[in-house]
Amino acid sequence: MNEIKLIALDIDGTLLDDSKDLPPANREALSEASRRGVRIAIASGRMTSTIVPIEEMLGIDCIIMAYNGARIVGPKSEGRPLIAYRPLPADVAEIFIRFSRDHRYPLNFYHDEKLYAAERFAHQPLTELYSSRTSAAYDLVPDLDRFLGVSPTKLILLADPPDRDRLYEEFRAMLGSRAFITKSEPEYLEVMDSGVDKGSGLLSIAQHYGVALEETMAIGDGQNDLEMIIKAGWGVAMANSRPQVKAAARVVTERTNNEGGVAEAVERWVLRR
Repeated sequence: MNEIKLIALDIDGTLLDDSKDLPPANREALSEASRRGVRIAIASGRMTSTIVPIEEMLGIDCIIMAYNGARIVGPKSEGRPLIAYRPLPADVAEIFIRFSRDHRYPLNFYHDEKLYAAERFAHQPLTELYSSRTSAAYDLVPDLDRFLGVSPTKLILLADPPDRDRLYEEFRAMLGSRAFITKSEPEYLEVMDSGVDKGSGLLSIAQHYGVALEETMAIGDGQNDLEMIIKAGWGVAMANSRPQVKAAARVVTERTNNEGGVAEAVERWVLRR
């Protein structure tokens, strides 16, 4: 096994427990890795502003891979340099704006580091669920038609799990290679530019800092973590991961996100305790 110089880790279901708290063991293990010179990247579908509080909880100056890799910035100590940015084409976004309007599915529209939604979806269960999970605040507008012709950083179509799974198949068949569509939380259908995923984000970070992929570790639990787990030199699935994530990983932790599974991975395969 190569020496690990870069760790990319997911937030929900991975770094945080189910109560959205940070297990102290995770903080301690990652802090020790950081002190030894290992770069830490937080890789999430969340927007940048809602990842920063997680970085502060860790107490580590991190690289931030936001929007599933559509926007990546370096550590605060480096002035948050823009490492990569790939927005979704406006013509693809238009398909979802019109679908949301015509079929009444809430749509999260991320643009210029703000989260927009149509006023009709304010205080609906799915939008309130998203806010409660991420602490993201919505900028409500009369409708999203004002963003026709705009390239957003990312979209999330919100739907109850059975509908979400059906829409995932339908939009993947419709759009093909025009967009990357993935599932994260049970209610989220996430839409990014084609070629944008956490795996391509990991590659961008590694290239920026001169780290070989063989020297990277990726830790995650969900479908939107698959690409970085596959691409990393040391892909780690949490014990609570979905079966396809476990199947793609090099190793699976014995502990879940509620039990400090990230600390287990870092201690065993980075700190070599």
